[in-house]
Amino acid sequence: MPVIQIKDSEGYSMRMREVGENRIPPDFPEDVIQEVPKLKIRDDDIVIANWMRSGTHWVFEMISMLLNGNTETIPKKKEDHMMEYQPIRLLDTLPSPRVINTHLHFRYLPEDMKTKRCKVVYLLRDPRDALVSFYTLQSSRPAVGYDGKWKNWAALCLKGELIWGSWFDHVRDWERVFHEYPNLDVHFWYYEDMKKNPLEELRKVSMFLGINSSEELLQAIVDKCHIERMKSDKLPYEWLENGECKHYEKGVAGSWKQIFTVEQYEEFEKLYRQKMSGSKFESRYRGPVEVL
Repeated sequence: MPVIQIKDSEGYSMRMREVGENRIPPDFPEDVIQEVPKLKIRDDDIVIANWMRSGTHWVFEMISMLLNGNTETIPKKKEDHMMEYQPIRLLDTLPSPRVINTHLHFRYLPEDMKTKRCKVVYLLRDPRDALVSFYTLQSSRPAVGYDGKWKNWAALCLKGELIWGSWFDHVRDWERVFHEYPNLDVHFWYYEDMKKNPLEELRKVSMFLGINSSEELLQAIVDKCHIERMKSDKLPYEWLENGECKHYEKGVAGSWKQIFTVEQYEEFEKLYRQKMSGSKFESRYRGPVEVL
């Protein structure tokens, strides 16, 4: 499908590619996303799944280091292991256990995931912070070409009309999946908990993956994967636009409080309570969240 343009309420447009029901970045290849269901999943695969700007780069680096048993910088970008970006022929060449990642809903993923006993690390971040971070990324990318205001962009994003769709739909869809497919072994990894107590949260993930990591290694990985260190260590391997890597920002929790207006906060609260009613995560991001 061709690249489309979506306009906000003031006429500012942004580019994205529409493939079926998916709206993906305009520079993502259409043929790759269409072949994702055919990818052969292995029982020892580790799949990182989440909505945008929830810590994928951070978690990909840490889990890869856990598997390698050292703190050497992973000499590739996480998109090199991304289902909707890398062709199957390249993902098939990755040695086991693979650490692969996706922002897609489950129904667009490999059919094998319905039966294979792979492990899934599902990342959750305060959607208000994720939205602010995503806006910063999108408005800085020439490929997207958006010069509009935060309030207009956020209104479209909350409706699920932009790239990667709705945060609410993504979370509720995956929550349903984990009930329907008990073969999937899942660990929920909360961004805010990682910021508050990274050593403890990394220890939990190491145990979930069945990796007997020493306390020294866990602490070394936490130190190595600090946002400021990753900005420099990963620079040779990441996507660069105008000489800058756009994916590493502040890496903080609670920054939405400096961006949301009172009106936006009230609108978000109303939508959140409506969309997340009955969810196991309903109380997680409802109401004020302490800035860590």
